This record gives sequence, C-alpha cells and structure tokens, in this order.
Amino acid sequence: MRVMTLVRARSFVRPRGRSSSSHADEIVALRETVESIWRAVAHAAPETALLARRELVRRETCKLSAVIRRGVAAGAFRPECPSWAIERLPFAIVAGACAHWVLGLSQGPSLRAGTAVEAALEILRTSERRSA
Repeated sequence: MRVMTLVRARSFVRPRGRSSSSHADEIVALRETVESIWRAVAHAAPETALLARRELVRRETCKLSAVIRRGVAAGAFRPECPSWAIERLPFAIVAGACAHWVLGLSQGPSLRAGTAVEAALEILRTSERRSA
C-alpha cells in the first residue's frame, strides 16, 4: 500500500510536459483523434440528417480542441497564437474532413487524415521551427 502511495505522489510531483515522451504522447493523441474524426465522417451515411451532421462536427471539434489544449499546456505544441490553435484550428481540420458533404466531391473525405495531421503539426510547432 505504501509503495502505491509513493508512486501516486511522484506522479503528482513530476512536472508534466517536460519530457520528450509526453510530447510524443500528445502528438500520438493528435494523430489518433484526427484519424477517429476521419473514420466517423467516413462512416456517416450520405443521407445523414443535417442536424446529426452538425452534432458530429460539434462533438469531434470539441475532442480535437481538448487534445490541442493539453498539448499546448504540456509544451508539446507551441503555436504562434495558442488561443487560435485551441479554438479555431479544430474547426478547420473537421471542416476538411466534411468538405465532401458541402461540395459533393465523393462518398468520403477527399483529404486524407495523415495530410491533415501533418498540416496541423506544422501549425502547432511554429515556435519550434522559428527558434531552430
């Protein structure tokens, strides 16, 4: 019992966001979240009601915003404007997944999830690139 308490205490004391493994975790979380958004949009039937589509966009945008917020707080993401990255970038990414609904391009997202992840990481790591 004492060993478990010590482990818990250390996990509270250890500063998060300082190690490269936590940065990698945030990047993996971003990648997995974007991929799950693409899967959700791809599985939504073309005849899905507009209200259901709006709810899907809202839900997935909130998930992505939370991931980006954690990454910024941990120091894994250093965008030029953190508030924009947290509040607006998720809308842009989810809109990319849903563009085919608006434009009638195909049955699924026309942009690949991997492309969206790389673009997001490019934006979220802006300060790192400038200082390097």
